[in-house]
Amino acid sequence: MSLGSLTISEFLDKLGSKDPTPGGGALAALAGAQAAAMLTMVCNLTLGRPRFAAVEGQVTEVLGEATQLRDSLLRLADADADAYGAVRDAYRLPHTTEGEETTRKTAIEAALHGATDVPVRSAEAARAVLELALATARIGNPSVLPDVSVAAFVAVAAVRGALTQAQFNLDTLADRAFARTVGERLGAGLDGLTSDILEAVKSRAAS
Repeated sequence: MSLGSLTISEFLDKLGSKDPTPGGGALAALAGAQAAAMLTMVCNLTLGRPRFAAVEGQVTEVLGEATQLRDSLLRLADADADAYGAVRDAYRLPHTTEGEETTRKTAIEAALHGATDVPVRSAEAARAVLELALATARIGNPSVLPDVSVAAFVAVAAVRGALTQAQFNLDTLADRAFARTVGERLGAGLDGLTSDILEAVKSRAAS
């Protein structure tokens, strides 16, 4: 069952249950999806208004990108649960013989690669949402720009949460070269980007 098909109450009940999925990675991805949805609201409250006609093309582009990111992050939330299941199944493989132990180790390593890739992709998508928040803060309807600030904070939480999940898996991988490569892709400069968004919101809302 897709997490997107659950009501909010159903999702919260599932999140707080004994079932290990959905876990932190799924929660981070869904947070990113919520931030993207908030940006689409701001775009929709900007489009079609004469005073913003000059930026309508830009707003339409941001709206399209935010919608795509929302959908991608929702899919990644489901993928996170699948990736966890693959790791769990790999650890449950028999390992009483040398051959079984080798097969099990290979399966665990492959599953951990997948379980690392999903939160990294979630972090990258949430980072893209954060960058869209800056664009939205610069061209969106000033009356709803405080909502952009909320979206930015939620997107930052999504990035950091996803990266924490990814880093946990990186630390367990035997393939250190892969770990280093993925580590280099992880987010940097989040505080500076967030500050730029808040400053844009503050200056435009004041005007």
